[in-house]
Amino acid sequence: MNKSQSWLSNATNFRPAWLKKKSIERTERADACVIGSGAGGAVVAKELAEAGLSVIILEAGENHDPSTFGSYEPEMLRRLFWDSGLRSTRDNAVVISQGKGVGGSTVHNLCYAVRPPQALLYRWQVPEIWPHYNQVEQTLGVTQMQEADVNVLNAVVRYGCEAMRWRGGLQSHNRGECAACGAQCLFGCPVSKAPQNGSRGTGKQSMAVTYIPLARAAGARLHSNCVAEKIHEEKGRVVGVSARLPSGRLHIQSDIVVLAAGAINSPQLWLKSGLPNANRRVGKNLHLHPAVFVGGVFNETIDGHLGIPQSYYIDHFLDLRRRPDSGYLLMPAFGSQMIVAASLPGFGENHREFMERYRHIAALLVLLHDRTAGQVSVDYKGAPNIAYRLRRSDRKVLVEGIINAARLLFAAGATEVLLPYTQHFPIKTEVDLEIIRQRGIVPNDIMLASSHPQGTLQMGENPNRSVVNLSGESHAVKGLFVADASLFPTSVGIPPTLTIAALATHVAGQIIKRNMV
Repeated sequence: MNKSQSWLSNATNFRPAWLKKKSIERTERADACVIGSGAGGAVVAKELAEAGLSVIILEAGENHDPSTFGSYEPEMLRRLFWDSGLRSTRDNAVVISQGKGVGGSTVHNLCYAVRPPQALLYRWQVPEIWPHYNQVEQTLGVTQMQEADVNVLNAVVRYGCEAMRWRGGLQSHNRGECAACGAQCLFGCPVSKAPQNGSRGTGKQSMAVTYIPLARAAGARLHSNCVAEKIHEEKGRVVGVSARLPSGRLHIQSDIVVLAAGAINSPQLWLKSGLPNANRRVGKNLHLHPAVFVGGVFNETIDGHLGIPQSYYIDHFLDLRRRPDSGYLLMPAFGSQMIVAASLPGFGENHREFMERYRHIAALLVLLHDRTAGQVSVDYKGAPNIAYRLRRSDRKVLVEGIINAARLLFAAGATEVLLPYTQHFPIKTEVDLEIIRQRGIVPNDIMLASSHPQGTLQMGENPNRSVVNLSGESHAVKGLFVADASLFPTSVGIPPTLTIAALATHVAGQIIKRNMV
């Protein structure tokens, strides 16, 4: 029995008798096993398969048929998100939205396709990934948003930005011809289709309709509804993965494993697998890119739930070249009635009155480029335990961002500003903004949300201060690579999809180069 078979034999022999009888045991062999199919995993799988390696992709969620996406929110939250969209930090102060399913979070995100400045990549010591952005943008069908794409919500935000003389602009999206489904975009795109016969794709060009089909066309095998449970290593080298299918167990024998399950699930699986963590950096350095909803009530009808949700944003307060460690974006924001209801202040009659003005609300997200570093650990059941408490300097910057978002909404014509505090405070003039400074950011008093966790398996050349090297390979376990936002040494400060995909292209290239030697 060789070493790659020993762990498999032990895994099979030491299960209870009832499990042996009722479960179906399957064993497969591949050059590379990729765990996760989102912005990182899909890219690595496609690149490796096209280079001639045999590839197996494991995805915990389902392989969605976009035509089945609907507007019934509880169902779509269950289908598209971990923990039905209710994953949170252990103190429940930050709600974390993470995609679950083939394509990961690219299925529900709102298509911002933004590059960071090259200065950030030099700071991360990976300037060589810059050319990969061109390749990623081409595969994802990234195009510049046009005037026809700007709905009333984004037009109001732009008007306020121009009135304040701040810097902002229309952004690029990975979006084909679009039916402008409005708030439903948050729950997947029902018209999402890949490019065919040289024509441009339709709807959201997520990984599920771009990179994953290309990976499969090159021979990659995809197992959806397949939860990776343990990464196996022997004598400092990875040898395979154990996973759970609805019908039983799946064992993958592989000399290369690529961990791309996201910045929460990737360190969780690492720790749950008992992989080496001598420097105790696994799960550390968690950045959440926390966001706060700031709404403005207008006399005019906004109907922010109609049209393309986000086409414009304000980066006046984020300069990654000059101030690489701090700042924030202001981004148009809206959603379904359920999402907006969860973001508005107050209770009972007070809250009902705000919801009656749903069609008259325009809102912004203040997206913080956080310096706070949290941690992902695992509890006794192996579930993720997420610790994150904003440091004082980040709270100060976030308060500034909330105030400036309110100022922009007043400049755009809002008659009242609404903040997601548990208690409603009337803010009807700029004088009232002092309430925000006095109240500040207190956990569980104001709703914080995160869609971009990052940084928990940090890359770097110093093995004492990082988890993987600049090729994405573990310092401690040969053949184990990381290819998701876990790699980021700092918060990226902007929507991260393109940067994850560019880094994943780089990691795939390093794996291919190693296998050609």
